[in-house]
Amino acid sequence: MELTILSDNHTLIDRYLLGEPAFSCYLSLKGQGVLLDTGYFGTFAQNAEALKLPWRQAAAVVLSHSHNDHTRGLKAFFCEGPKPRLYAHPALFRPVEDGGLPVGCPYSREEMERYFDLHLSKEPVEIARDLFYLGEIPYVTDFEPPLAVGTCRHAPDFCPDDTALAYRGREGVYVITGCSHRGIGNIIERAKAVTGQQRVLGVIGGFHLMELNKRVEATIEYLKKQQIPCLCPCHCTALTVKAAMLEQMPVQEVGVGTKLVWE
Repeated sequence: MELTILSDNHTLIDRYLLGEPAFSCYLSLKGQGVLLDTGYFGTFAQNAEALKLPWRQAAAVVLSHSHNDHTRGLKAFFCEGPKPRLYAHPALFRPVEDGGLPVGCPYSREEMERYFDLHLSKEPVEIARDLFYLGEIPYVTDFEPPLAVGTCRHAPDFCPDDTALAYRGREGVYVITGCSHRGIGNIIERAKAVTGQQRVLGVIGGFHLMELNKRVEATIEYLKKQQIPCLCPCHCTALTVKAAMLEQMPVQEVGVGTKLVWE
């Protein structure tokens, strides 16, 4: 499987691509394309064009969760033609606000059904050979309790739709996540359970760790125990958190244009 970052808060030096405070990546599995998230401004499409990636021919689009820095770019697909499959949690369309501003998916179910073949599921789905949409992420670690991000109908919103992808490689599992609102440890444990692989070979995506605190300390201890050879925190992972991780384990730099090949 080949993975390319199309949208992230950072760009790589001497790679003349567009960055934004958002996330999107393109996966190619034996010629079949899968897009995880679409960023905010739709720059993923411009970057994909520059990198000659056939994003419009993607067999499937997966949404890690509803927040608009992952879903607003869906508008790039709003044109007549074949409908790609779209996988997401059934809570995708709930109204979410943060600081009085709407931050959820900006499109209605009716709009989405016009341009996508919707597959809404709380359960895991194998969307391509050895590539799994993880469905709803249960809380199983003792250091990652529910963490509210904004509100839904005036109640704290705990991101029930937050999910990720897992790729079952020859010798272990790889995890691709958007923001990890349910906790990166909980997501990794879900990936192990779904794929049947206990060895974690790679993790990439946002970890939603914004400042150093006890949760971050516990997360670093958990990740150290996993002995992950390819650890790539990006998007919503603070520099101070990355630096703390780097003191304890190898961490790879990530930016728009980053390309990884996983077997």
